[in-house]
Amino acid sequence: MLKKLYTAAKDLLLKYPVVVAGILIYAYYLFTTVDFFGHAAGKRTFWEYIVQFDSLIFLWIASAALIQLQVVRKSQKKEEESRRGMERLLDRQEVYGTLLKDIMMLLQDNVNNPLAIISTTTQEIRRKFEQDPEIMRWLDRIEGAMVRIHHTIRDLEAYESRKLLETSTEALKEARAGK
Repeated sequence: MLKKLYTAAKDLLLKYPVVVAGILIYAYYLFTTVDFFGHAAGKRTFWEYIVQFDSLIFLWIASAALIQLQVVRKSQKKEEESRRGMERLLDRQEVYGTLLKDIMMLLQDNVNNPLAIISTTTQEIRRKFEQDPEIMRWLDRIEGAMVRIHHTIRDLEAYESRKLLETSTEALKEARAGK
């Protein structure tokens, strides 16, 4: 019960700090005014008048504290949003990097391994049929195609890596500019 009351009071204070500050200030002013008029008889000293009307000073201090609280809360909110944005960016980059790694491993397994078998087989055929120029032309075509496939995979890896780096750099620049 007490914890619920504390949580409700804390939520009220965080959501409506101006209202809470106003209530506290006017309650303080009410109590000091009642005290002032309750002891109206007799002569008052300068200090008693200061104590009676110190609510104005209290109001200024409370207003300054409230403004500082709002500035700090805005700053924290902006920092939190920036941090979340960076976390999302890093998560995206991590997923993209993992995906890129998986695709490249798939290409390595499903393309380069068969290419290695084809290369080994063409070398064996080349040794067996060295004298046949027509078979050598066919083997040269096959080897040329294998080299192109190998270069294409290498270029794809380089392109994807460069793209990942450029995307990361651009996103970091945007995140820094947003701060």
